[in-house]
Parts: sequence; structure tokens; C-alpha cells
Amino acid sequence: MVKQEPFGVEQFMDKYETSIQFNMGETCVDSLRMKDIIPESEQAAATDALLGTKLVYGHIRGSPELKKEIARLYGEGITADDVVITNGAIGANFLLFYSLVEKGGHVLVMEPSYQQLSSVPQMFGGDVDTFRVLLENDYLPDLAALEKEITEKKTKLLVINNPNNPTGCVWENDVMERIVELCRKLDVTLMCDEVYRPLYHEAKDTKSVVCYGYDKTVSTGSMSKAFSLAGLRLGWIVTKNAELVEALYEKRDYNTISVLMVDDMLATLALQNKERILERGHRICLRNLDAIERAIDGLNGMLQWKRPRGGSTCFVKINASINTLEMATELATQHGVLLVPGELFNEPGSVRIGFGNSERDIEEGLKILLQWLTNNTSK
Repeated sequence: MVKQEPFGVEQFMDKYETSIQFNMGETCVDSLRMKDIIPESEQAAATDALLGTKLVYGHIRGSPELKKEIARLYGEGITADDVVITNGAIGANFLLFYSLVEKGGHVLVMEPSYQQLSSVPQMFGGDVDTFRVLLENDYLPDLAALEKEITEKKTKLLVINNPNNPTGCVWENDVMERIVELCRKLDVTLMCDEVYRPLYHEAKDTKSVVCYGYDKTVSTGSMSKAFSLAGLRLGWIVTKNAELVEALYEKRDYNTISVLMVDDMLATLALQNKERILERGHRICLRNLDAIERAIDGLNGMLQWKRPRGGSTCFVKINASINTLEMATELATQHGVLLVPGELFNEPGSVRIGFGNSERDIEEGLKILLQWLTNNTSK
């Protein structure tokens, strides 16, 4: 029997997110309705096409139209043949580990990051270690230490998350180029969870991991975060490695067959209108980031962070003697505010705040959080 550890972040979110008033735990940009995306002049035709579609399995490997639109997100030689459609990014990551991780193979995973990225390789028998990036280093990697660990442990798979959840840090082209070159030199497969791509705020023209000319690079993404459509449950894997693509499809036959035709159609329509979605996402995130920055500045050093350059989450360190798991639980159960404690990222004393939700959620949630801190740190 395969053993797995509890998925702490998801369980904490699931426990409270339907009963709170102000959601600062959400990691997606404020969700959209399809009528918000499709121009009014095109809505009647889109509705007729959707309602008139016979709901068969459809394209087993994803429609050519959808795969073409996803490839356009990457550019630089990426084609529809390099795209594997999955059930969300969580399905993409799972399928990738299912295909790549062998019993006893060494996997090195960035920390902090999404728990799935370290837990699932362990389920498949991987020998998993983490390498931590630190606030005091602006969450940038120590490349010399990274090379030493990869060399000593004969790492097969390096797993990173860019833009990062929870910190919102972005490793830009100069850093990514050096990491790709390190993996090329040591013959390591580099997997990057890029689910927040292309939601960049202050980091501009940042290339995907698959656009550096090394065929042992893999990107995963989805419609959930940057595109505000988590309800579609549609994601993807992108790689120029044709052998890996076929290995993914062999495994995919056992756990997916195909995604929903409706999800495929709606995701295609959304990506054909992606500029409107992304412009809105940037506007929401920047407005809420400014609100968080004002709150942090107003507490004279009690709160500390590195302002995110991408994504929709930030990691805030609390410079006070506080059990952040107990604090987050009390805020959810007694004050109607949801944020995620750092204990679930192996970093007690910090909290993850999602800044992609509505202005009201962020501003009202911040007021309650700051009042709680004032009341509980002045005694």
C-alpha cells in the first residue's frame, strides 16, 4: 500500500474556507465567470457551440485548439506537440512524478513550496531532500550549495516553483539560466511548477524553464491561478523532450483518459481572450499588494517580507513570540479571516497571505489581523 502524509495546506484550507468572511488564504486571482471573459458580441455563438456539443470523450490528448493556445503562452519554439493536457496543475505534477520518479532515485525540492512537490515523489519511492531559500537572501538560491548537494547525492530530479508559492519570489532569467546550465552540466532533469506564470508584476519578460534550450526541462501550469478559472480543473505539462511526452501519455491512460470536453472548450475560449484576464489580474494583485505593504510598514518592523514580483501569494514573517498555527486557527474560527500558517510550510512564525482575492477580502482581513496582533503582542 502506498503511504502518504496528510496534505496539510489543503486540509487547513478545506476546513475553514467555506465558513469565513474574509479570505486571505486563497491562492487564485479572484475567480471569473465566462461571460466576464468572452466579448458580448461573441457570447451567443459560444453558448450555441457549447450547448450543441455532444458530450463524448472528445480529443483524448486534448483538442488541437487548446494545445495551440497553451503553446502560445510559452513561445520560443514551443508547439502543440510539446503540450500534455491534465486535470489541473495538481494532476500535472502527479503525472510527472508518476512518470519520472524511480524507487531510490534522489529528488531535490525547493522549500518553502507547495507540499505536493515533495510529498508525491516520496509516495513513488523517491529519496527526497529539500533545499531551503531564505528571506534574508531574498529567497534566491545558493547555487554553490545546490551544486554540491546535487553532486554528492547524485540527484536525478530537481524540483522548483517559479513564481513561488508561498513567497511570491521570482527567479528571473539570469538566475534561471544558471540553474538550467547547472542541470545540463550534471545531467539532471529540472521540473518547474509554473502554475502562477505568466502573472508577473515587477518581474518582466521572464522566460519559462523550457525556453533555455535544454530538453530535460519540464513546466507545469493550469487555468486556476493566473487565469482565475480554478473551476475548470484543467492543467498541462510542457516539455521539448519527446521521449518524456510519450512516457507521460502511457501513464496518463491509466488515470485520466481525457479531460472534460466542456473544460477543454472553455479553457480554449479563455486563452483566446487571455490579455483581458491577465490585465485584470495584474490590476487586482498590484492594488492588494500595495495595501499589504502599507500594513507592514505601519507596524514598525513587527512584520517582515520580500515584496512579491509575481504570483498571488506572499509570505510574511511575524517578529514576535506567536504560535502562528494557533493564531491562524483563532482568526478563522473566531474572527472570520482565513490565512495559512507557516507551520504548513515548515516555517513557523510566518503566514501565507493570498493577495489575488477581492479588495474587500484583503483590506478587511488585514484590519482584523493587525488588530489581533496589536492585542496579542502588547501584553
